[in-house]
Amino acid sequence: MTLGCPKNQVDSRQIQGMLLEKGYVFTNSPQEAEIILLNTCGFVDDAKEESIQAILDLSRWKKKGRCRFLIVLGCLVQKYGDELAEALPEVDLFLGVTDWVQLQAHLDTLSSSISGKQKRQRLQIGSPDQHLFSNTWAMQSAEDPCGYVKIAEGCDHHCTFCVIPQIRGGYRSRSLDSIKEEVAARVARGLREAVLVAQDTGAYGKDLTPKSSLAELLRELCAIEGLERVRIMYCYPEGVDEALLKAMQHPKVCPYLDMPIQHVDDVVLRTMARPISSNRLKSVITGLRKHIPDIVIRTTLMVGFPGETEEAFQALLEFLEEFHLERVGFFAFSPQPGTPAEKLPDQIPDAEKERRLELAQQKQSQVLDQWHDSLVGKVLSVFIDESSREKTGLYHYEGRTCWDAPEIDGLVTFSSQERFSPGQLIDVRITHSRDYILSGEIANEPSQ
Repeated sequence: MTLGCPKNQVDSRQIQGMLLEKGYVFTNSPQEAEIILLNTCGFVDDAKEESIQAILDLSRWKKKGRCRFLIVLGCLVQKYGDELAEALPEVDLFLGVTDWVQLQAHLDTLSSSISGKQKRQRLQIGSPDQHLFSNTWAMQSAEDPCGYVKIAEGCDHHCTFCVIPQIRGGYRSRSLDSIKEEVAARVARGLREAVLVAQDTGAYGKDLTPKSSLAELLRELCAIEGLERVRIMYCYPEGVDEALLKAMQHPKVCPYLDMPIQHVDDVVLRTMARPISSNRLKSVITGLRKHIPDIVIRTTLMVGFPGETEEAFQALLEFLEEFHLERVGFFAFSPQPGTPAEKLPDQIPDAEKERRLELAQQKQSQVLDQWHDSLVGKVLSVFIDESSREKTGLYHYEGRTCWDAPEIDGLVTFSSQERFSPGQLIDVRITHSRDYILSGEIANEPSQ
């Protein structure tokens, strides 16, 4: 079971590949499992609470099912391993973010401890700076049409609110050749859309010898025959330069950029230790719109950061109205233990954070509604994710435009007499818009 961001999903995929190579068989049913693994998230309070609840739920399956070992790993363990080991005796083993590499050895130790041959150590937390990338993905015999590709690990930013560098270590890029090898192999098994992820994709290659870049990586991936789409996630604005803008104009690169910006007020940005000014940030957005006119920008914004005045919050609302970013996720600041922001003065009361969060969400909802309404009547290319057979005999499809990242953004739904497969691109005329869902019909669908 995997919680948290797509980077965690990539880790889980590597773990699965490693265990498949060792002969393990997987099941999605915890009551049938002999070994239960939970990959946790520990980024914000809600994620921590979800992880703890999942541990408690899975421990109940251990008590009444076939489970011999319950293993918890990942970000929450890396940050809070000692506390977890003390509070949750029902867990057999806790592993940090890099310690799963030795999972087979740990499983052998657990088996020996049951027979009394070896003493069991329940907590294993090593350095987060190991280079984790391997070819265990090659053990997967099937491939989804859309999949995440991790191009780097860790982060060199030291934002005052963030625990990621403590948990994941410093920035380490994968070699360009290893990424190309992985993507080409996965395309041969059915991958059609590669979603590039890292803590900061825009910093890719700067630590390599010789240096590389995200722009160079895009050019190499776009040359892979059979790959239809490349999507960029988690690219900070300081990583957007002329070379990247040019590379993003390739027809295989989705006109979409997930670009976290957190805030637009200069004082708040400095207090966050974000290495960009408001003017530079706005210039980056203007440049993206100029070079890629149909681009959709996704971002995350934080409200209620310590010292955020009412004027700074109003500047954020004005920014939303002026720049019309199509995809925005908001969250209220929550102080994370061990971060500088936890001890900053001028903390905002929780009630005020919630008020600002609601106002920001309302403002963005208006932007989203206007944009979706503007798509009604247009023909869009839709990447099919799922299909089902309706009682009427028609096939019902769910898919995404080039402006929709998997599991994050919106959906397009339509029905057809024709049978299509996941990963196919189908032209759909949009007829209705509601919330995050567009509905339509196949362009040039034959009449019944």
